[in-house]
Amino acid sequence: MALDDGTTHLTYHALDAATDRFARCLLGRGLRTGDRIGLALPKSTGQVVALLGALRAGIAVVPLDAAAAVPYVTDVIARTRPALILGDHPARHATPAVTWLPALADDAPESGLAAMGADQPVPAATEAIVLFTSGSTGRPKAVAHTHRTVLAGVQALRQAWGITASDRLLHILPMTHAHGLIIALMPLLIAGGRLDLRPRFDPADVVRRLPMATCFMGVPIHYAQLLDHPGFNAGAASGIRLFTSGSAPLPDDLRRSVEARTHKPLLERYGMTETLITTANAPDAFRPGSVGRVLPGADLRIRDLETGELVAPGGEGEVEVRGDFVFDGYQDDPSETALAFGPDGFFRTGDVGQLDAESFLTLSGRSKDVVIYAGLKIHPAEVEAALRQVEGVADACAFGIPHPRTGMSLLAAIVPKPGVALDPATVRLALVAALAPTKIPKRIHLVDALPRNAMGKLRRDVLRARFAAD
Repeated sequence: MALDDGTTHLTYHALDAATDRFARCLLGRGLRTGDRIGLALPKSTGQVVALLGALRAGIAVVPLDAAAAVPYVTDVIARTRPALILGDHPARHATPAVTWLPALADDAPESGLAAMGADQPVPAATEAIVLFTSGSTGRPKAVAHTHRTVLAGVQALRQAWGITASDRLLHILPMTHAHGLIIALMPLLIAGGRLDLRPRFDPADVVRRLPMATCFMGVPIHYAQLLDHPGFNAGAASGIRLFTSGSAPLPDDLRRSVEARTHKPLLERYGMTETLITTANAPDAFRPGSVGRVLPGADLRIRDLETGELVAPGGEGEVEVRGDFVFDGYQDDPSETALAFGPDGFFRTGDVGQLDAESFLTLSGRSKDVVIYAGLKIHPAEVEAALRQVEGVADACAFGIPHPRTGMSLLAAIVPKPGVALDPATVRLALVAALAPTKIPKRIHLVDALPRNAMGKLRRDVLRARFAAD
């Protein structure tokens, strides 16, 4: 069995036949290598068939999020110019020049791909998937990955995690981002494993189906919500050999709580839209609090933020990476591409971290998120960890805003636990024993929820804009 979405299941033989037919349908409509199609389909076996069928035909895929706002989707369509879009979204009314189809008509010729002139392997440099960055620091940038970069990342990750045909993944991630679409999906498919596709994340559903899985991949907020379910325990997780977390920083207290509850390590990994996957902890080689070692096929180094010099193990700075799974450049944006790469081809990630003596990478945050207060560097993650230890605080986000005399001022937003009345002044007093005076936020705001993107990553830019006049 390859795929099961609760309604439809496909063996690998059936998956091969379905993707072949889908590829022939696309080629039969006149699409050719270099063209793009948009996918606005719900998460299902059909969505996977469309993805793999397009790749098989050498046609790139542009994932479209059904939950995304119309202006965002119309912008993505305008910038990627797909030949057609499968599925539905309210944006179709704003894009009349694009062909929208609820599904691809099954009008392919009976002969195989060879008869369509597509019997040769797709060249490695062929565009495969166009993804967009989160846009947390400006307009989202278009990132095109080729068959080479996707396959290199997937193969390296399969090797690091030891994925085999005996693995079964409980897949709860959306398939419109790299995490769910590539990192979770493809290593299992390449290894011949089984994917249990769930339409969305639901803690009760996960607890019910977890005993049938060997692998589970989520984002930190998923694990936080699972901890609220009494059934998420060592018994439910007894068959799991791989718990992973990615797409957003994993707080140490959350990791420890999950590990205490399940008796299994929670392995963090690190990647971004531009690199897909960069480092990972492996089941047989991991370091708590670290995002793991750089994967085969890539080189990673640290450059000092102030001097610009490369630093030795233990030194902190910006993470730079070069390798087989790093993208070539932003679409139609040569100026941003030039800024993103050094003269020797290393990509400047914008993330701050340090390597230890055994090459495990630990991240401190984003270079743009570091708060420089009167010349002192403050990492929001350290402040947030202290805030989450304050009694009654459920979640926290620290961020900086401009200040005329100190350069920046540190603020924080906190979410109280249900039924708890918090006083910001009392919370600040509770931080005195945990943080240096310069690291205690000047203002603490109570909010109902912290703004996050679809993958659970904090949107500090939203909080900066909201409290800019503080």
